[in-house]
Amino acid sequence: MKSHWTILILSKENEGIKRIKVSVPLIFLAVFVFVALAGYSCFSGYRLYHLRTDMSRIDQIKEMNKDQSRQIAVLSEKVAGLDEEMSVLRSFNRHLSELAKVDLNTPEEIIGVGGGGSDAIGSGQGTAVLTEKILTRKLHSHIKQLGDDVSIEKEVSKELLAQIERQRSLMAHTPSAWPTRGWITSGFGWRNSPFTGKREFHKGIDIASRKGTPIYAPADGVVTSYYNNGGYGNFLVINHGFGIVSRYAHLLKSNDIRVGQRVHKGEKIAFLGNSGRSTGSHVHYEILVNGIHVNPKRYMLK
Repeated sequence: MKSHWTILILSKENEGIKRIKVSVPLIFLAVFVFVALAGYSCFSGYRLYHLRTDMSRIDQIKEMNKDQSRQIAVLSEKVAGLDEEMSVLRSFNRHLSELAKVDLNTPEEIIGVGGGGSDAIGSGQGTAVLTEKILTRKLHSHIKQLGDDVSIEKEVSKELLAQIERQRSLMAHTPSAWPTRGWITSGFGWRNSPFTGKREFHKGIDIASRKGTPIYAPADGVVTSYYNNGGYGNFLVINHGFGIVSRYAHLLKSNDIRVGQRVHKGEKIAFLGNSGRSTGSHVHYEILVNGIHVNPKRYMLK
């Protein structure tokens, strides 16, 4: 058996035929190297194709990351703005509570949890250190906290408005003015009766003036009684609510006063007279709080 192959090479004219003897192992080695090189070339081409595809995807991902970074930055600024507005709202609520002297009975750390995080999220100083994933998680957490703060402050605002409305209503229904202009001829408390000369407790004050002088409602309320009460003469009662009642005696008779009529502070309600047991034209003015007579002068501020 031959151990080698002979390769004949035909050259140009007059140069004859060249013979090259090549051993079989060498031929197999050459074929193996050729096949290996061809396979490696195909593999390299395949990898290069996919590498280019991967690079294109990487470029797309980079662009997406840049766009996400821009969106996160914009969202951070918006959250920072909302955070600042929340801080202003919280301060405004606290200011209102101080003005209205309303005790919310809630610790500051419970009412005002969160907030103030705009420096860490909205200023952009942390983006160079935190990964976008961590920053996004912090933003979502802060937005949730901001939502909780908004709900809490809404409840605070409702409570404040309710308290302020109650106070406003109380002020409107609390007597604070003279029912008529004149001079006080008899004060509240113990005195000698002008009729018997004996000691008696005077439950109101007497304000003297000319007969027919207008009497005005010292606060908002509802007329609950108007009748002739013997010694008190023509007698008017106004319920102001909140346990406060004002009463007026010795009035001129009037057909304009109606039980159930709503009156407002400063509204003309009656006229000063001399009806009943009286020594002259005046109005006997009483204030009752929860059914107890108090000194009307406490409620005659202006």
